[in-house]
Order: sequence, then structure tokens, then C-alpha cells
Amino acid sequence: MEVSNPSTRWNLNNLLYGPDIDSFNHYLFSIKEKLIEMEVKSKTSTLGDEELMFISQTIKKIESAESLYYCLTTENIAPSLLTALNGTISALKSQVRIIVSNVQDNLSSMSENQLKDWSSHISEINFIDELLKDVKNTSREEKLTSNLVRETLSGLEDLYGQVRNNLKVKVSSDFKANEVSFTEASHLSVTHPEQSKRQYIFRELNKTLETEGNIFASIYNQMVGIRLNENKIRRVDYLDESLKLNGISKPTLDVMWDVVDANVHNLSSYLRIKAAEVGKKKISWYELMTSSTEVPLQLTFLQAIDGIIHSLEYIDSHMCEFVKGAITKGWVDAEQRKTKPPGGFCAPFISEGESRVSLNYDDSMDNARRLAHELGHAWHFQQMSDRPSLRFSDDTFEMTMAETSSIFFETAFIDYIIQNIKEASIKKALLGSKIERSLNYLMSIRGAFLFENRFYEYRKHKRLDTKQMEELSLHFQEEAYGSSLSEYEPYVWIKYGQLYQANTPFYNYPYSFGFLLSIGLLELAKTDGQFDQRFKGFLSETGMLPLEQLMKKHFDIELSQPELWQQSVQRLIQDIELYKQSLGK
Repeated sequence: MEVSNPSTRWNLNNLLYGPDIDSFNHYLFSIKEKLIEMEVKSKTSTLGDEELMFISQTIKKIESAESLYYCLTTENIAPSLLTALNGTISALKSQVRIIVSNVQDNLSSMSENQLKDWSSHISEINFIDELLKDVKNTSREEKLTSNLVRETLSGLEDLYGQVRNNLKVKVSSDFKANEVSFTEASHLSVTHPEQSKRQYIFRELNKTLETEGNIFASIYNQMVGIRLNENKIRRVDYLDESLKLNGISKPTLDVMWDVVDANVHNLSSYLRIKAAEVGKKKISWYELMTSSTEVPLQLTFLQAIDGIIHSLEYIDSHMCEFVKGAITKGWVDAEQRKTKPPGGFCAPFISEGESRVSLNYDDSMDNARRLAHELGHAWHFQQMSDRPSLRFSDDTFEMTMAETSSIFFETAFIDYIIQNIKEASIKKALLGSKIERSLNYLMSIRGAFLFENRFYEYRKHKRLDTKQMEELSLHFQEEAYGSSLSEYEPYVWIKYGQLYQANTPFYNYPYSFGFLLSIGLLELAKTDGQFDQRFKGFLSETGMLPLEQLMKKHFDIELSQPELWQQSVQRLIQDIELYKQSLGK
């Protein structure tokens, strides 16, 4: 089961054209030429089985190309080349959607007998269902608008990334350079070993964001405004649309948040304990965010891999073999590079049966658990069936499901490390870090959700300026933390790139949802002898049924009821009690 001498650099050479930009561009151009021919044909005739299969295969090629693009953004490649690649891929996706829209238009004009005859010649029944779904209720103008919106939002997401990555934060002569990038400043502001320097960089980063805040406010106002206009044309509600994409209902989201709110006093008791430890009535948001970075535990890349593998042994031996294979096959890039974004990501290559994971591994516990998180995503992608479809996974992939799998791996790993640490002081620090991470899922992300939800309401009537966005963010952070902190962070809405995701509005509550659901599933894994098969089946059907229905089908659990949510929150409250006991109180 052990892995020896793992490479910290991934292998991209066996994926499409790897880092060869010229060949990659030529490949994308060849796809474009074929799609032009298909688009012309789709305008004048109804496409048959062979053409639809070609579209399905092309969608998979484009998705793999998009994943490779994300991988290439971490390499030393000129930003102009990456921007061009992103634009080409976005245009290809838009082109496919136009062709599918043309097919639907042709089908909508058919008689019942003609439609029946056409259907009889289509080998994939899935194609028929996807094409006929809502075809009568969606006009061509709405479809074209939707394609334009997607392309525009993708461009704005790219603009956000470019502006953020071009930021320069001035630092003192104590550092190697007079300026550091946004990514470096974000990392050093919470990880620098010297507290005074951490705080200094944090202040300088926020000064820079205050100076440049207007452009970020403009980008976000544009993105939300575009989405709201599209919703108005389509006559849908912005949150209802997000919930549908995540496979859950509003009553289920409401009951989850209701359980969190009902327990906010018990949850925030940890914040009061932490404040008392340092002789204060309350600690600040920044103190909370940097507290977990002080865990006195270093794990080499090899030790982290070994811990992840052993943490999954009691759940499913196939998971252990999968992690070992992902490392030995060169799926993971753990090398530290300035070109990498904060955090990490997992890029799926579902048709190829592979994934690629990126993170800046620095031997910290935080990065070890991040590695487990991203490998959880990779496990999820491995279970998903590569079935023919005329829809991009963007349209069917539920983030609630994705975060369930990743946080499942992450939590199993953290629990394993805590259980196997003998030294009391380190065990206490790890437990505190786990609690703080948990509160981040339930409080910090809750604040982000409340901010985004209210921002959409305000944006229906007017744009919000930088100051108003700061005030809104601070207000909802205070509400989410139960007024338990002394200060909050005014620039979360700039730092959190999830807010600027082109394809995923409300990229926040799925984390809270996935966190609580994963805890419930981990508890179930301890007693259910068939859990491994149930979990695989659950993940493999991603997008085929809404998540709520899949939970009922595979685990007989009703997510619209509070039992699972309360059980999961109670597990966190038990951790807080254990932490309190470790203080001898």
C-alpha cells in the first residue's frame, strides 16, 4: 500500500498535446472547422444519429481541452497565450450550444409522426430526452441569449483573474523583493512563520485591494447584472436556478441553514474559548483565519499520501488503491510555483479516465488536508460514467455532490491524523484546526452566501459601489458568526475567486452542504457494511438525478428533514467539547 519516492510534478504529456501550445491550438482549430460544417448543416436539416454522436464526442474533447487549459495556467506560459486559449475554448462551447439549439428548433416544428420516426433512428435514448426536454418552452432568442451570456461571463471571469494576478503588493526591505503578487501576499499573510510579518503583509494586501477595489466592484456588478437580465428573459429566479443546478430544493437549503442558525450559540462557543486563551473578550476574523496555520505539525508529501491512504482503509480499499495510483501515475503536481493560484484544484479528464491535481505543497497540515480534498474530487470523477451526452458537464455537474466527495476524503484524513497523534499539545492544535475549518464551512461560507443573495436583490435596482459592497460583506459576516468576533474582513468579496466563477453562481453553499453531508456519510460508513458500494453508486449517477433523489435512492435519507443536518452539527459540537476538555476546563 505504501508509495515510495513520489514525484511532485505531474505528467501532462499523455493528455491531448500537453504543454505544446502550437499543437494544442491546431487541435482546437480542427474542432472548430468540423463544428462550422455541422452548424451549417444543422440550420437546414435535422441531424441524425451519426451527427449527434459526433457532437457528443466533440463535447468530451472540448471538456478535456478546457481541463488541460486549467492545468496550463499553472505552468510558465505567457498570459496572452492562455487568454487566447480560454477564448477559443469558450467559443467552441458556444458553437456547440448553437448547434444543439438548431436541432431543437427543427424538432419543435415536427409533427408527432415525424418526431416519432426521427426518434426511432436515434440509438442513444439519452439524446432524445436531452433534446426534447423543455424544447417547447424555450425560444430560440432565449437560447442565443444564454450562449452569449456564457461567453461574456467567461470573459469577465478571465478579466478578474488577470487583474488579480497583475496586482503588486508593496512590502518592506525585510523581504526578497519590494513587491509580491496577489497570490504570494495572500499566502504569506496567513502562513509566514513570524506573526508580525503576517500581519504586515495582510495590511498591505488590504491597502492594495482598497486602492484597486473599484475595478473588482465593476466586474462583479457586471456579472450579476448580466445574470439577472438573462433570468428576466427566461422568467426564472436566480436562487431557484442555482438550487436546480445543485440538485436540491429551497426547503432543503432552508432546513440546513435553520439547523446551523439554531446551533450558532454552541458553535460560536469555540470562538469564546479561543479569545479566553489569549486573554481577550473576542478575537478578530484575521486571528481566527491564521490560528490554524500555527499547528506544529509538518508532513512531507510522502507522509501526507501515506496518511490519506490509511485514513480510507476502513471505508473502501479501492479508495486506497486509487490514491496510490493517482500518485504513481503522475496525476498530482505538488511543486511550489509562483504561477499557481491560491489553494488547489482538480481538473477532470473523464473520457481519458484520469484527473490532474494542482497545489503548492509546503509540508503544512493545511496543504496535506487540501491534497486529500482534491483527491476526493478525483475519486468522484473516477466514478462518473462516461455516457454519451449533448450537454456539457457545466450544465449537469452538481457542486453539492462534488464538495461532498472532496470533503469526505478531507475529513477522513484529518480524523485519522488526530487519532494517531500521541503528543497532547499537537493533538489539541490539530483538533482546534479541524474545528476552525469546520466553522469556516458553516460561518464564513454562510456569510458569503448571505452577501451574494442580498447583492442579487440590490443589483436588480442599482449597482453597488465598493464601499457599499464592503459594508454588505461585513454585515453578513457578523450575522453568520453570531457577532462573536471583534473585527471582520471587508475584502472577502475580492479575495474569494468563487464569486467570479462564470459557470457557477452561488459557489458557496455547496461547500456547507457538502461538509455537513460528508460528516453524515462518514458516520454512516462506520456502521453500514454496504457503504462502499452505496457511495460509489451515489457518485456514479451524478447529474442523472437530483442529489436529493440520489440520497433517497442509495441511502434512504430525506435531506428536507433536519435529522442528518443536526447529527452532523452535533458531531462538530462534540469536537468543541473535546477541545474544551483538553484545556482542563
